[in-house]
Amino acid sequence: MTIDFSQSYPLREKISEHSRATNLSLYSEAQERGLTFSELLEELDPSPRNADGSLDGSLDAFDRQLYLANVVISGRNATTLEQFLTGAGLILAPEYVTREIRRGYDMIQSPADLVAASVPERGPSVKPIYIKTELAKKSLARRSEEANYPVVKLMYREKEAAMVDRGRQFDFSYRVLKNQKLAEFRVFLWWIGAQLAYDEISEIYRIIVNGDGTSPAPTSVFNGTPGSFVYTDLVHLAMSFSGPARMTHLIGTVADIEKILTISEFINPLSFQGKTFDVSGDFRTFLPMNCKLVECPGATATKFAALDNRFAIRESVAQPLLIEAEKVISQKLESAVISKESVYTIMVDDALAVSDY
Repeated sequence: MTIDFSQSYPLREKISEHSRATNLSLYSEAQERGLTFSELLEELDPSPRNADGSLDGSLDAFDRQLYLANVVISGRNATTLEQFLTGAGLILAPEYVTREIRRGYDMIQSPADLVAASVPERGPSVKPIYIKTELAKKSLARRSEEANYPVVKLMYREKEAAMVDRGRQFDFSYRVLKNQKLAEFRVFLWWIGAQLAYDEISEIYRIIVNGDGTSPAPTSVFNGTPGSFVYTDLVHLAMSFSGPARMTHLIGTVADIEKILTISEFINPLSFQGKTFDVSGDFRTFLPMNCKLVECPGATATKFAALDNRFAIRESVAQPLLIEAEKVISQKLESAVISKESVYTIMVDDALAVSDY
């Protein structure tokens, strides 16, 4: 497929001019509008899209600018960090770092997989909304002269939830970094992204087991033998969901995930037709009770958090994942912070459960 650069060349001139002047006004504009730098470039140089909105091609607007600035990110001829930070594409560097961190963010377990809705917010706090399901649980949604339809209410929580600023700080030496090729450097960025993802998964786990500060914590549904978690306990947890909700994800420590992987009913390879952990080597492909297993470093031992990712969690985002662009440029990544400002809240109480064994 031939790539059309006709709209990319004028933007390249602006990128080159801003790089010479270390002008970061495009980052400021993007932040003021609640966009990423890549999203802003897409407005200036739209990429062809398929009917479903997906990218129709291998390069988006940012990738095209990297190409035109002669920045090679992989292979034996990959650009060094010093070449990047002294070249015509200098101002692309902060977004490159952010994008590679986002890539690492999705490599292990994306927190976005656990979220029903992610919405932008402006304020330092949000008033969470939730579905009040008590009246809606009445059966037969048919009205007669003697009765009304069951009522589903959308309501505000009584308290507000404050935004949380989560991030990581770089503490690198440019003397060490400058000769590193981007093909190598990006591996470190992927690792940082994975750490950020685990931070958010830990936060989602916390609000499921403790409540989000505006809604109550759920009561543990465990009714088995304390200290033991067996097949029937997993069945009971799955069956504790009511209504349209079901258990789509189960979150716990590595040791607790191991408990599930070694349940005798799951060890037989005939049970899952080749989908067992010992065949794939990746516990995320193993679906006991047709739910996904999620490792959470911040989880409490012997306490599982379960949710239906279609209904349970809302993410309110005041600031998407952003890096301190001026420090990437002026301090050459020796000291910079990448952070995201958001808060998770519970949308449907019935779409989550806890089993504390």
